[in-house]
Order: sequence, then structure tokens, then C-alpha cells
Amino acid sequence: MAPLPRNPGSARPLTVALIGAGAIGGAVIEAVENGRVPGARLIAELHSGSTSDEIDGAIAEADVVVEATTVDAAEEFIPRVTAAGKDIIVCSCGVFARHENPRELIAAPHDRSALPGRVLVPAGAVGGLDVLAAASRASTADARLRHVTIKSPAALGVDENLREPREVFRGSAREAALRFPRTSNASVALALATLGLDRAEVIVLADPQVSRTRHVVEFDSPLGSYELSFENSLDPGSGGRTSAITAWSVAELLIGIRDRVGPGAVVLDGTAET
Repeated sequence: MAPLPRNPGSARPLTVALIGAGAIGGAVIEAVENGRVPGARLIAELHSGSTSDEIDGAIAEADVVVEATTVDAAEEFIPRVTAAGKDIIVCSCGVFARHENPRELIAAPHDRSALPGRVLVPAGAVGGLDVLAAASRASTADARLRHVTIKSPAALGVDENLREPREVFRGSAREAALRFPRTSNASVALALATLGLDRAEVIVLADPQVSRTRHVVEFDSPLGSYELSFENSLDPGSGGRTSAITAWSVAELLIGIRDRVGPGAVVLDGTAET
């Protein structure tokens, strides 16, 4: 991938290939095509019917690949994309719970003189990862992370006729992702940014009264104590499993790639749209 010019107003487009056109993928496609991700251009929409040649061609042409499907697809595509020296945004980050070391999925590049591509995990349904990651970098020995997520019983696959909230899970982020692979991506993103999959505590509540998904994040460390709360509208096409903000988190990450900055930075430039 050739270096992108720093000034997005004069840069060549950031070429994007997208895997999956469900709730997240469809929203990302719409955002890119409607110009809501300045400087980005969608060059391929891959799906289960795409041929191997089509996939290889899309990866070769893209600056970044967005995975918005399932953990099984993420397992397949992460090494395939990184071996080609390209970056991949992984929405189904629960896949990392299957591996002792998340970096196991990053494959050595085909060209041994080149660097492997990177795996990028969007914040998704929660925020504050910049602050929590900074605190964790300073010290993790005495730190503690708890993530409480509250969703409808249907989103969690709970068939019981609940009339009040019920705790359906308590354990590590790794265990949560293995138990609820389609609804634990926020827990995994938090864990990867801070204390790791086995030290982050996750509590899952099924609440028959909720019409939005709620997340409460508590983090204690020598640098300070932080409590973050999020209440997200649901994507109507997701069956109650996906927060609508998730696709826009991907869009924001694409803009960060274009601007060559990490999370927590506010970028002002001379273009009309930022």
C-alpha cells in the first residue's frame, strides 16, 4: 500500500473492500457511498458467494478491508488479509476469544521483505477506549475492569418469559465472547484495549423492558477511577443484537486511517468537511 498524502483534501481515495452487507456492513456501505466518510471509496462488496479470485483481487486493490460478518468469517479473513500486507477492521472481534494470543491470527506476509497487515478493532458500541487504554498502559497490576451489558432477552437468545431483569452471565470477556459470540464484541474491544480477555469481568443482564442496549463500564486503576455509561439505539435490521452506532464507529476509524491518527485525537484540517 503506497503511503497516503497527509492532507486529505489532496489525497488519493482510501480504497475500501467490505465483507458482509448485514446491519453493520450495509450501514458502512451507505455511509461511504453517500460521502459520509470523506476521502474513502468503496471498491468491493464481498459475500459468501464471492469467488477466491474476486476476494484476492479486492484485497490487492484495497487499502483496508472491513469485516462485518461473523466470527467464522473473521477467522478466515484475518490471516488472508494480513498476509497480503493489508489492514483489516474486524467487527466480529469475539474471534480473538478463540485464541490464547490474539496476534496468532496475524499471518506473515507473502513478501517476506514486507510488513504484515494490521488488525484494527473499532470501539463499536462503547467509548472511552482512549482513556482506558492510556491508564492501562501506565499500570495494570492494580487495575480492575467491569463491563455490564443490558440487552433484550431475544438479542441474547434467552427464551424464558422474563418479566424483570435477570443476570444470565458473569465471567471473563473471553468466556462472554465464547458464550455470546454475536453480542460480546464491545466486551472484547474493552478487554483488548485494557487488561486482556481473561482479566476483564463481564456481566450480562437480560431485560424484557429495554428498547435500547445499555453498557456500563467501570475501571479502577492507580491513575483514577472511571465510570462510563452508554445507551444505544438498535439497528432495526439486526434483531436487537447490534447498536446503530457500531457502523459509525467503523466510519470514524476509516477516517482515522485516512488521517493517520489514532483514537482520542481531534483532527482539524482545511477541507470543507471533517
